[in-house]
Amino acid sequence: SQLQPGYAASPSQSQSGYGSASASEHIISPGSRQASTVRVGLAAASNNTSRTALDFSADAALRPTQPSYRGCNRRAPALGAPPFLSVEATGPVLSCLGGAYSVVAHQSRIICTRVATGEIGAIHNAPGPEERFVGLAPVQATRDPASECARVWACTNAGRVLVLNTNSTGALQERLSTASRASIMAMFGVGAGEVWTVRDDGLAEAWRDRSAAPDVGDAALVPERRFSIGSELQLARRAGRAVLLLVRGRELWLAGGRSVWVFDTQRASEPLASVAASALLSTQAPPLALHTVAQLALSAHDAAITCLAADAGRALVYAGTDAGHVVVWRAKTRERVRTLDVSNGERDVRVTALACVLDRWLWVGLASGRILVLDVAEWTVAKEWTAASSAVTALHVDWTALLTSRACLQVASVHAGGSVFFWDGALLHDRLDRELRRRTPAFAHKREVTVQINSWNIDALKPDVLDSAERGFVARWLGAGGSAPDLLVVGLQEVVDLESKKMTAKSLWRNTTTKAGHARADISKRYGLWRRALEKILQRGGAFAEPYRAVACQNMVGLFVCVFARDDVYRRVRDVEVSQVKTGMGGLHGNKGGIGVRLVFDDTALCFVNAHLAAGESVGNNLARIQHSATIVSSLAFKRPAPVLQPVPIAAPAADLANVALDAFVDGGDGQRYLDHAACFFSGDLNFRLRTSRLQAERCLDAGEVELLLQYDQLLPMISADAPPAFAISPAALPTDLPHTLPTTAESDSSGDEEETRDVGSTGFALSAFHEMPIHFRPTYKYDPDTDRFDTSEKRRTPAWCDRVLFRGQASDQDDHGLITPLAYQRLECRQSDHRPIFATFRVGVKQIDRDARARVLADVHAECGARIASEAAAFARVLWLSRHAPSVDTAAELLAAAGGDLDRALHQLLNV
Repeated sequence: SQLQPGYAASPSQSQSGYGSASASEHIISPGSRQASTVRVGLAAASNNTSRTALDFSADAALRPTQPSYRGCNRRAPALGAPPFLSVEATGPVLSCLGGAYSVVAHQSRIICTRVATGEIGAIHNAPGPEERFVGLAPVQATRDPASECARVWACTNAGRVLVLNTNSTGALQERLSTASRASIMAMFGVGAGEVWTVRDDGLAEAWRDRSAAPDVGDAALVPERRFSIGSELQLARRAGRAVLLLVRGRELWLAGGRSVWVFDTQRASEPLASVAASALLSTQAPPLALHTVAQLALSAHDAAITCLAADAGRALVYAGTDAGHVVVWRAKTRERVRTLDVSNGERDVRVTALACVLDRWLWVGLASGRILVLDVAEWTVAKEWTAASSAVTALHVDWTALLTSRACLQVASVHAGGSVFFWDGALLHDRLDRELRRRTPAFAHKREVTVQINSWNIDALKPDVLDSAERGFVARWLGAGGSAPDLLVVGLQEVVDLESKKMTAKSLWRNTTTKAGHARADISKRYGLWRRALEKILQRGGAFAEPYRAVACQNMVGLFVCVFARDDVYRRVRDVEVSQVKTGMGGLHGNKGGIGVRLVFDDTALCFVNAHLAAGESVGNNLARIQHSATIVSSLAFKRPAPVLQPVPIAAPAADLANVALDAFVDGGDGQRYLDHAACFFSGDLNFRLRTSRLQAERCLDAGEVELLLQYDQLLPMISADAPPAFAISPAALPTDLPHTLPTTAESDSSGDEEETRDVGSTGFALSAFHEMPIHFRPTYKYDPDTDRFDTSEKRRTPAWCDRVLFRGQASDQDDHGLITPLAYQRLECRQSDHRPIFATFRVGVKQIDRDARARVLADVHAECGARIASEAAAFARVLWLSRHAPSVDTAAELLAAAGGDLDRALHQLLNV
């Protein structure tokens, strides 16, 4: 859709599903970062100064695409289980999850923890003084779901294999009958009671645990199957230090560097296919004979593979890479279908763990400690949160607890520091919250409020000086929107002279100099003058007939913001909070930065930011603006509103649904972050410039071609793709005397040391989801004071729209609180500053909740949807449980359906057959 007056953003609604650990993955040796990786596709705005041009026309699946973050929920899907926090880990952490227990092995110790209570069930130590654990595998239960992970296999670097109990300290050294003397390098549980081991020489063996083979007695275990992957394992080791294994059904996937081999484990030593770096996965590749080792491949532009995962339906296989990408293949055809860039424009992002939740959700763990949940049906990011500060080393999905009294789908994230966190894989809270918000009209009344935002870089003007030169201008500026708005936000920049070295030094050192008191008084006096001037105008009807009252006022060096509410709506405003972020001098100085004001109007949260970003026309200055925007958006922090609880008996993980105060926020937020708010505004002297010369800009303006000149604006390409028609002009529409590309340094009469400006994409830009009304006025910067002439100083700065008002509304078809309708966007004429003042007006949808009605609706949602979700989850778990004995998931589903959903009956019939 295109942005027009009356436009409102409507994020797509995501759906939830269940997950399965149908595929087992094991990292044989610790991964290492490649010395260099090549980023492809749309580069992040902050990384875009040296874009590499790559041709993906031959295979679109190679082009990294960024999943949409619109509607992304930032609430961590807490399970209600306490996290396990180990001592600081100094090496690889091994882990597994199943049923009631989580098992973590580090160095010479294994700790088994009860998930529900956090209590330690058992602690096991390696038998020898120099031994450490190098492999860990749970024994998957055969008949009783409660016995899942009751036994665990563990191997040490001395070659010993131990069978441990997770609920007691008992341990048994297992005897394995094998001809290989090589050390076990990896082991993992596969199927009911089956454990696989892989040795250094490439010998893979499948063993049956004694609990599933009672006839073995005390004799040494004999492998049920064995096969060799020795030659491919050597190639994998040469390709990369990280060697990974993935078992999906009858297949074994081996990965190293950018190469992958796929084996049929039912036919010893016969690889199904080989995936290597020197060729491309393509549907045109000829069918491969079973004995042929073919190269089908990752591109040479891809980074090293770091992790693997396969979904429950065995339709897709995923590989995470060192470059923050996820490569997607079709499992049957080995066709590469998509490459996802989950870095969100950040530098040094590594995908370190993957897990599939059914065939709808892909959990992605990053080296930064963040976790994303991707909806693979729509390729969008449904959830994102930071679990810990250390890297996610593993993600485990366990559905067997659905078949026990706990009745939950649990996901564990294991981190490099040794911590384990437990999450709700069913996303119960999100699903109930989505249904509750869908029913919002049943318990909330919709209203609309008007908001006006005035912004101006006043170049250190005092209000009395301005009034003597332009009498009554401030009142005219405040009242420019016509009718009196419900909320009026006034944001000023450069209240003090930032160009003055003396004043800047005072503001920077005012807490350390001997004249600190005088400096503070001198600077604060400026803010006091402007606050009193604004209050005098608004309280006495100078701008509007109705009086206004100040809701919040805050200053930071040159920044000043005041939020006013009309007197008749003042009492509808609550939970007012103010936060500020400094970005000058690496975050030490407040000459640049932003001030945020949060308030709740009725039961809808709004947040206003007044910002002053980095100045300058060079590429480095633009990247600094992008970084400042990200810092402000991510660093603004507000207090969580006091809870308003309703007497609805909802247990974890959805207990927060009883807190009415959280209904004011969106995307799972609780009001502590800027983007938690239903309506967000970002305005001020954003300082974004034009990617053209002073000469070409003046030619456009002289010809009245404002819309054409906006094609060179740095900001517009980076914000929402829902651009207005004025910005959708093809290069062919430009006049022939205007450059279709940026001018050379010789043509430009801007700053002499300016680098060639390069296009900046929206990937990773913190304000990429924001919108701006169409601009129909001339640039607001830079003018010679007291004139209408553009800058004639030595720098001769190129005119630009530095002063902007951006907005982001959150609304769905059912719950439209936070929906923003733009009304007007204009500049005013005042020659006292080198900037021209602007204002923008909006209508914002807000809701007023009937508490009693909400409690009734919530109880209905919990009863109806909770029961349906539990039923779906149980049916899903029964199919996967039966698939441990059936040839495939599809076969298990058919058998269960034939048995009328009775798991015991279907299992009895299957085992008897």
